[in-house]
Amino acid sequence: MTGAKGAMQPDSLQARLLARLHGEPERRALAFYAPDGGFRWIRFAEFYRRAERLAAELSEHGLGRSEVAIVVLPSGELSAVTTLAVLLAGAVPLHVAPPVVAGSLLDLPRILTRTAREAQARLVLCSDTLRKMQDDLTAEAPGTKFLFGLAEPVDGTDLRTTPPVLPARGDVAAMQLTSGTTGFPRICVWTQGPVLAALDGMASSMRLGRDDVCLNWTPLYHDMGLVNNFLLCLTAGVPLVMLGPEEFVKRPALWLRGLSDTEATTSWSPNFGFALAARRVKDEELAGVRLDRVRALWNAAERIHHETLVGFCERFGPCGLRPDAVKTNFGCAENVGGATFSDPDGSYVTERVDGDALFDTWQAEPLAADADVARSTVVVGVGRPHAGIGIEILADDGLPLPDGRVGEIALRTPSRMAGYLNDEPATSTAIRGDLLCTGDLGYRRGSELFWVGRAQERIAVRGKKLDPSDFEPVLFAVAGLREGCFVAFGVDDRELGTQRIVIVCEVREPLARGAQEIVSEIHRQTFVRLGVTLGEVLLVRPGALAKTSSGKRRHRHFRRLYLEGGLVPFLAGPLDR
Repeated sequence: MTGAKGAMQPDSLQARLLARLHGEPERRALAFYAPDGGFRWIRFAEFYRRAERLAAELSEHGLGRSEVAIVVLPSGELSAVTTLAVLLAGAVPLHVAPPVVAGSLLDLPRILTRTAREAQARLVLCSDTLRKMQDDLTAEAPGTKFLFGLAEPVDGTDLRTTPPVLPARGDVAAMQLTSGTTGFPRICVWTQGPVLAALDGMASSMRLGRDDVCLNWTPLYHDMGLVNNFLLCLTAGVPLVMLGPEEFVKRPALWLRGLSDTEATTSWSPNFGFALAARRVKDEELAGVRLDRVRALWNAAERIHHETLVGFCERFGPCGLRPDAVKTNFGCAENVGGATFSDPDGSYVTERVDGDALFDTWQAEPLAADADVARSTVVVGVGRPHAGIGIEILADDGLPLPDGRVGEIALRTPSRMAGYLNDEPATSTAIRGDLLCTGDLGYRRGSELFWVGRAQERIAVRGKKLDPSDFEPVLFAVAGLREGCFVAFGVDDRELGTQRIVIVCEVREPLARGAQEIVSEIHRQTFVRLGVTLGEVLLVRPGALAKTSSGKRRHRHFRRLYLEGGLVPFLAGPLDR
């Protein structure tokens, strides 16, 4: 295949998108949250017409086949049209979190300019918010053209279109920034073949059909938003409702209201989204909300807590939500989306295991239901691999481990990334022979995968091993903290002969209680629920703990900043009012 203009290429992302347009131009494509509180649908024909016009304009700015266009826009209507326009131009979209999501502009210029240089981006497409940085940005990335205040062409202007560019299967389809939890984020390179394999595997595992409607509030700069929702739904012909992540965080009830109003059947969220909704949605916000049609709410992208799922089902069961509608998933950007899925027709799997053995000797030893609760922990299964994917659990020496032994999760997968752009050492660490080594820790029980944390973020205190995600349920229960906005890490202490645990949390402003009261409760609840004593708790202002380009917590980054004295806590005075 040559990928020449005009020649139909069945094995490309663009060809599948065009086939959907030509086959069902009047089918609903996307819905967007409107200022009046409703959702406005656009059909495939309108969506493609708008993207075609923008693609022609981007081509006039020099964007061509296989060239990179960085998109720095809030996840909404313009971002969706822009992403399709880049694809129709035969170019490669690379999303970077915009300021409204990043919470701070401090790291964005550095990330943006370095990413532009590394990817040799032709264009950066961003809102007017960044115009004040224009001189600095263009100076640091002189080979890239920055378009500020990007907008679609207006009706009545000289509207031109160009034929869509249809790549070959081996061409690059898209790129994505990885976590960047300790330094500059790496750039995953996805070629056409693995992207198509990922979409096929997910559609089959989720059993997507013509009657499904999907609602997504996760951002397009994360593979959950871009691949598991946007690209999957467009290529499968599943109507997709888009709600901005900032809208969800401000008012979580919009997620439930949107599911009800649009009669959506499936949706995605990280675990913190389930916890946030269960905690903050008020009864009066649920008036008229019915969730009977929802068949699959997929929990993924971070540690899944059983108590979060139980609390979510209890909170929204009166709205018609069935417990078996809550599903689990494991995936990563290096695998181009989801790899394992719980039963689409049944409940997710859990195990009650010996917590001491799990975190001290890395063995998942099942306990009886009536076992001592103090020494037990419930681990949530993240499902079984979809067709074509194999799973190995590897020991430190790279040898496979048997069922019930915790080690690094490795995938034998057709949807594997091509590698990290311009980073051969990191690529060779992640890709070893036919295995993709994820850096995640887990174990198997038969065909079920259980995820327990990240290998490089473990905290060891007096022989007890903890993952930062273990602290999440504790902190969710403490009033005055911003949900999900924390980091936890261990610091070696020679006097103690072990690590001491440091937790840093963002607070809500204004505080309704004193800082010392919050800190004391964090210490107390951590000891009661996890059996460990904290070394230090720091409270910081909202936005201080900026997450990674893919929305993950940067535990190791802020550990280094803490050791360098760069974390600035609140002063006791202003908080204790």
